[in-house]
Amino acid sequence: MNEAPRVAHILEATVGGTARHLTEIGCELAGLGIPQEAILSRRAEESFAGRAERLARAGVRITWVPMTREIAPGADLRALWQLVRCLRRSRPEIVHTHSSKAGILGRAAAVLAGVPVLIHSPHAFPFQMRVGRARRALYVALERAAARKTRCLVAVSHAERDLALSIGGYPEKRTVVIENGVDPEGGASPQEGEALRKELGIAPETPVVLFVGRLVEQKAPDVLVRAAARVLGAHPEALFLLAGAGPHFDAMQRQVALWLTQGPPGANPERIRLLGHRQDVERCYAAAQLFVLPSRWEGLPYSPLEAMRAGLPVVASDLPPLREMVIHRQTGLLVPPDDPEALAAALSSLLSNPEWAHAQGRAGRARVCERFSLRRQVEQLALVYRTLAR
Repeated sequence: MNEAPRVAHILEATVGGTARHLTEIGCELAGLGIPQEAILSRRAEESFAGRAERLARAGVRITWVPMTREIAPGADLRALWQLVRCLRRSRPEIVHTHSSKAGILGRAAAVLAGVPVLIHSPHAFPFQMRVGRARRALYVALERAAARKTRCLVAVSHAERDLALSIGGYPEKRTVVIENGVDPEGGASPQEGEALRKELGIAPETPVVLFVGRLVEQKAPDVLVRAAARVLGAHPEALFLLAGAGPHFDAMQRQVALWLTQGPPGANPERIRLLGHRQDVERCYAAAQLFVLPSRWEGLPYSPLEAMRAGLPVVASDLPPLREMVIHRQTGLLVPPDDPEALAAALSSLLSNPEWAHAQGRAGRARVCERFSLRRQVEQLALVYRTLAR
């Protein structure tokens, strides 16, 4: 085989961090001379358009195939055969599937198309979600079956690899951890952050607590709102900015509005702003003093890395993947998931001690530069491709 093998990425979940992951690695791998195709879900064609254009400009061929997020036997079978036809036409040496649905359909299609090397990146397994016992058993059984045909599982965290090993099907020698990374020199300048604060009417002395993410069950925005009520009772000067959209956006607006009559003393609902989806999220980091992520489960999210790069201390759920990024009491604070009181206490402790918060933010930036660089991530992945394609 050629030194630079042809790689076909398959992705259904073209929103959130997984979409960001494929865009970042696809563009960087193209710069290293690795020919690639990205086979993407047509249902997200509009929302993914900007990322697809960026991939195409980098030289990645884009192919759209209808795929659904939920289990739908008829639609899934049609998607499977379209994927098989795509792979037989492009004849990649490696298929790299990303996330749950593409992980099952894509690996099945690769086997049927005779692709020699199958790689899978879970980006959090579906059985980590809050699902019933029967559905969880189905997800585990499907993953075990697919694992038998997978040459390498590329996990984004050690916790994700440990979870894969715990269900059986993946020998440890066929797994590798390649952590997500960011460009250490990226992000917005302090001046850009100040400009955003002026645009939003935020006073220079106001401490801003920032959340960036989709408003979905996984990210626990409901927990954040309840914690914010407690924080604002003790720190009425604080301001919470939630940057992100999702199916719970309207519900979140209604929940915040209820504070007008039900909030605790001092909890002014105007001190929480739902910004919706932001194209200038880097400016949001530059405008903030603290970052919060109360997730219920995670793979290895980008938002804490971006916050640490911006010099922000991170308050996050004490989940195994997040422990790999956030060092408790050194680069931020970790709290039990689904615990608004603990989350509020952690945020309040940093708001009460800004010097301590600044020190943790500086340590977080140093940690990102040392361990979580995008270049390091992509070079490791390119090595995996070249090794398996020999």
